[in-house]
Amino acid sequence: MSSSPSLYKQLGLGAASPLSGRHLLFLVLGAGFLVFTIFVVHPNEFRIQSFFSGGGCTRPVPDDAAASRAPLKANSLPHEANTTKDDAARTPADDDVRLLIGIQTLPGKYARRHLLRAVYSLQVEEHPSLVGAVDVRFVFCNVTSPDDAVLVALEIIRYGDIIVLDCAENMDNGKTYTFFSTVARAFSSSDTKTRYDYVMKADDDTYFRLPALVSSLRGASREDAYYGLQMPCDAENFYPFPPFMSGMGYALSWDLVAWVASSELSRRDRVGPEDMWTGRWLNLAGKAKHRYDMAPRMYNYKGSSPDSCFRHGFVPDTIAVHMLKDDARWAETLAYFNATAGLASSGGLYHLPLPRPAATARP
Repeated sequence: MSSSPSLYKQLGLGAASPLSGRHLLFLVLGAGFLVFTIFVVHPNEFRIQSFFSGGGCTRPVPDDAAASRAPLKANSLPHEANTTKDDAARTPADDDVRLLIGIQTLPGKYARRHLLRAVYSLQVEEHPSLVGAVDVRFVFCNVTSPDDAVLVALEIIRYGDIIVLDCAENMDNGKTYTFFSTVARAFSSSDTKTRYDYVMKADDDTYFRLPALVSSLRGASREDAYYGLQMPCDAENFYPFPPFMSGMGYALSWDLVAWVASSELSRRDRVGPEDMWTGRWLNLAGKAKHRYDMAPRMYNYKGSSPDSCFRHGFVPDTIAVHMLKDDARWAETLAYFNATAGLASSGGLYHLPLPRPAATARP
């Protein structure tokens, strides 16, 4: 083939290249097959930008906007571990708060998990600093239904935000103890940068305003700390039971989580109202010298019930609202705190009624 030398030169091979015309034809056909594979057969698995990113086969790091739209999701290690340079720019400073929230729920409560993922993902989108500060996970015991096993597995693959404890499902028969002890083992490390400052047990009918929660924890001690809505708060409710933090959502500093996991006291005495019993362990052991009672910023939904020390109407500086047992209560609460303020104009695609008037209560 008389044209071969000029083709060699165009390809940078030189006129004296040992390649024959047949070899060159094979090269062209091979390149064509590769292009066909990338763009036709596996368009999602092989993205063209990966060839120019210098990262080989690794996935490209998402930009900040894309990351903020992703569901709030925990990594295998919290915060600074296993981060890229771009990730590091979005994580908080070393002295900021690192919090794991374990929302205790049941395998079949798919709708509630869907709602909570939406609620907390939107908060992260509005406050990107939360990406490095807060991990939210849904916690339940062993899945016994074959149907739930399949559907929960899909959730784990998609979101990575579920912890399945090795226990029989229960509320007051040791589930909280198993949660704290499991977390202590899973994230134990001598490097404080790769573990949490606080671990919070929370109910799935509690609405947290994450920026307010993190802001309040910044001023708390990182050791021997117990945070929440303290009970009893008067002489009529739970009196004279020793003080404890309400099960709506309470946090322990990491050293107390590790103590719960290793203590014979908590292991032996774990059957009883879980929030009372957590306080009981700490009281008997002389632990939790730093206690943070967040009343009136943490409280139960009021509805038609009378006010009390743990139940009242919405307040603008709320950290958490509890007892949101149905969609109507969730809608009322989210409307008050303007959770849908970011809804953009649709050009006529969103025919929604205007939200009910609500006080301005942005974080």
